Amino acid sequence: MKKNVILLAALFSLMALGMVSCDDNDSEPGKYENGAIILNEGAFGSSNASVSWVSYSTDSVINNLFERVNGRPLGDVLQSAIKSKGKIYLVLNNSGKVEIANSTDFVQAGVIEGLNNPRYITSADDKLYVTQWNGWGQKGAVLVYNQATLAKEDSIPVGYGAEGISYVGGHIFVANSGGYGVDSTISIINPVTKQVETIQVGYCPKNMVTDANGNIWVICSGADIYDANWNIVATKPSSLVVINPSTKSVEKSIPLFNDKHPSHIDISPNKQIVYYGGGYGFNGIYSIALNATDNAQQSLIQGYYYGFNVNPQNGDIYCLEAPNFTSGGTLKVFANGSNTTPSKTVTVGIGPNGVLFN
Repeated sequence: MKKNVILLAALFSLMALGMVSCDDNDSEPGKYENGAIILNEGAFGSSNASVSWVSYSTDSVINNLFERVNGRPLGDVLQSAIKSKGKIYLVLNNSGKVEIANSTDFVQAGVIEGLNNPRYITSADDKLYVTQWNGWGQKGAVLVYNQATLAKEDSIPVGYGAEGISYVGGHIFVANSGGYGVDSTISIINPVTKQVETIQVGYCPKNMVTDANGNIWVICSGADIYDANWNIVATKPSSLVVINPSTKSVEKSIPLFNDKHPSHIDISPNKQIVYYGGGYGFNGIYSIALNATDNAQQSLIQGYYYGFNVNPQNGDIYCLEAPNFTSGGTLKVFANGSNTTPSKTVTVGIGPNGVLFN
């Protein structure tokens, strides 16, 4: 009898190991490539930023992916990320670092540390370009790293609150959001000479996309101005600004709202429709055609979303709710951006702000 009990125990142990092997094999090659990577800020100062993986084809979701695979926390305030050359670069704002993971299995593949309030990142010509705000009252900068060795090569001064960054037509475009104040400029960097040109746009530019004509659309969120008691005493209007990267000049400016401040922008797979909206306290996701001169009168999707992104393969709009910074947020997927009812709703991490399509 005792022998049978031992054999049964051994059998159950092997079965358990088999189930773990099937369900929890985080190092399986390509396991996380067929899904959306959700960027969860976490609560400032709590070091609970995280990544969620959501399958494209099912409702399957894996939360705390980086920690689950690598056995350690990701860091404090996950601001943004890009995918480049088989790696995912995760910008941790309050941790002052960029964590790097393989896109296939999310195993850590390096880290860049020692940054001061980093925000966004792009890659071009084997270089990494990272925007950072720097400290209170200081202008921002773009830090340049060798993508292969991760060695720092340069620091290029730009405007206040360096935010979104994009490589277009052989130049680096940087949105200077104002950071702790107000800025209304785009810095244009020649990556060879490191020379910087500046053009004026709307108040507090946050990020940008490139359309089918090669023009750059910038979301300028505007701002509320507060007194010492945090009462709103003035507002700066929001707008969309279109830049011709060849002439480095503004082609047109579209007024949006006097006292509402959309923070995010993305574009359809064919790059013919621009989407904007989302951000703290802003209701709705809007769409606009490339030839439009006026703001859309009604939102495409209603709701208060902390962030959103458009799947470049099928046009699905991934909208992110962050009702608080103590519990998980919600991802809602709107198929082709044309449905008012989400095709998928799943719980993700704390403070979801963006999506990377892997």
